[in-house]
Amino acid sequence: MKRTLLVLMLLAGMAQFPVQAAALAEEPYREYDVMEDYVPHVSGDMRLSGSYKYWKDPKNLDWRLAGNPDDNWKLNWKFMDPPFNTSVHGGHFAVDRGDTIFHELNKTGRFAACLGAKKGSLKGLRARYPMHRADLKRVAGLEEVIERCAAKEGRVLQNGSYDNSAVSIYVASMSAGIPININVISPGPLKAAYERGRKLFHTRAGRFNLACSSCHAHQIGLHLRGNVVTTPYGDVAHFPVYRTRYQLQSLHLRFAECNLDTRTQPLLPGSRPYTDLEVFLTGLTNGYPVSVPSERD
Repeated sequence: MKRTLLVLMLLAGMAQFPVQAAALAEEPYREYDVMEDYVPHVSGDMRLSGSYKYWKDPKNLDWRLAGNPDDNWKLNWKFMDPPFNTSVHGGHFAVDRGDTIFHELNKTGRFAACLGAKKGSLKGLRARYPMHRADLKRVAGLEEVIERCAAKEGRVLQNGSYDNSAVSIYVASMSAGIPININVISPGPLKAAYERGRKLFHTRAGRFNLACSSCHAHQIGLHLRGNVVTTPYGDVAHFPVYRTRYQLQSLHLRFAECNLDTRTQPLLPGSRPYTDLEVFLTGLTNGYPVSVPSERD
């Protein structure tokens, strides 16, 4: 009798707040890591791992740290896993391929204009992505826009494909050395995407019940099998990256690979959650120069 009365009382309470009750019923259960107080600039890493002082200047790294497995993570190996070949690697060939495709598509100048180039110049364009696109009515990454703009020129360049990433790395190479700068502080679509990505970064999921932050915020400097976990700051500056195992890898494909490694269902490149996560990580890369072509193991 008491149990029946309690159920009736709960149902009566839910009836008074049908919208809230429906929302609670539809909201899936989620577990979250403790959310860090991130600074949307690479210098914010001093608060997270303290390693920024070792890798803030790519041209003046202390290579003595590279020879010590317990210290080389401090160099934030994002785009030049040792031994790094600065003369030529698969990333350079990808730039050449992207150069060819870009100029095939840009004979009239429409392709560059569609990407957001100012007066036809690609300089600095990569440093402004992801950006809010009025034509898409949402925030989009460079590879998603490349796919869309190529389609307007009658060519299929699927997001995540080698040729799409080749065009992306060619466009990025025109901004090499220019610091990434997206505004995730002022109210607007980018800030909203940044906050969604920040939450997603701390959301546990998959068979292992891990979040991105489980490793890349709370295990920095510790061994994960044969790797040592590095900071998420400065990460996106080198994408797309030439992987000696997988040829050319876009950032969204890297997200999918991490999902597979943690037994989580991967998403398609260009999906809203991946784009939100890209915006968040790009915010943590503000102030760091575009570093392509790059090579990783």
